[in-house]
Amino acid sequence: MSGWWRQAGRFDSFSSYLRERGLEKTWRYAIFAFTWVLGALPVVLLASPVGPATPVTRAVAVASGVCAVAVSTVWLLGWPTRVQSLVYNVVCCGCIAAGVLSMSYAYAGLMGCVVFAVLGGYLAYFHTLVDVLGNFGVAATCAAITAGRLVADTGDVAVTVAAVVTVAALNIGVPFGIYSLVHSLHADLAESDRDPLTGLLNRRSFSQAANDMIAAQQIGTGVNVTMIDLDDFKGLNDSRGHAVGDQALAAVGELLRRTCGPTAVLGRLGGEEFVVADAGAAAEHTETTHAIRQGVAGLPFGITASLGTCTAEIGEEAAARPEFLDQLIGIADAAMYQAKRAGGDRVEQRLLESPRRPRG
Repeated sequence: MSGWWRQAGRFDSFSSYLRERGLEKTWRYAIFAFTWVLGALPVVLLASPVGPATPVTRAVAVASGVCAVAVSTVWLLGWPTRVQSLVYNVVCCGCIAAGVLSMSYAYAGLMGCVVFAVLGGYLAYFHTLVDVLGNFGVAATCAAITAGRLVADTGDVAVTVAAVVTVAALNIGVPFGIYSLVHSLHADLAESDRDPLTGLLNRRSFSQAANDMIAAQQIGTGVNVTMIDLDDFKGLNDSRGHAVGDQALAAVGELLRRTCGPTAVLGRLGGEEFVVADAGAAAEHTETTHAIRQGVAGLPFGITASLGTCTAEIGEEAAARPEFLDQLIGIADAAMYQAKRAGGDRVEQRLLESPRRPRG
């Protein structure tokens, strides 16, 4: 439980996962449709005797329905950012609470609390345990209020207890069951996403982790991407055998783990090519790249490395653009080949200028 509590949300990583598999549009339309349908329920119940009965509660029901339908349109405009997703959930949570509390028949309001489980399932899949618990807290509060009203109105404790147990089972079982499953699958996938020889991230998982790292930074933070290619690695394989070549690759992987900071994202893109992404000042990263170059040259394999680095400042839209990382990698890759053409065993540095806003 302590590990779950500290774990960051997976909104960006799962968003990338859906995008890479062409499922983003399907999810957007499905979430829009479910939100629209569920948001319309309080308005539909205006025609029922168990629905809102007073002018105030009827106005609350209409407002909650309209707000839910309105906020659902965010999914028609494109895939939201993590902040927009949280705003969507906060609005929906408030709409559900307003809808269930506006019912004139307490039993209808109490059973309406099961809708919180749908929202909790979404939060469990994309966001943090704190967000799931927040939604559960609102659901529990609404269930307690409507349950108290039901006992006061009918005196039927047995029915009230049965309804509360049903609501609790769904609001606990669905969100926390999904959270437990996703947590376990995420840990298993993390292991399968690693290069078996070096233990570093493979190409796909590196892109996902690096995008997550960039998205977690504040605007204005520097981000650095370095491409590393071992010089004349084919000669090492030809002269000393592929087993020694594998030992050299594993040693470079260990060197990167020792040399780079704990927050750096490390990957092996294939063959003798490695990549490093981290956040921070360019000067600190420059020291790291030279330490990597010297470390590779100091390994007992007689090899050197060519490194190309690209540094940029994270702008307002960088975290929302997956092509931002691709651009950094492309520039760093070109710089690395420039270092290799210049004889190898050197570092070439580049800077990606942030686009300037036109003056109004």
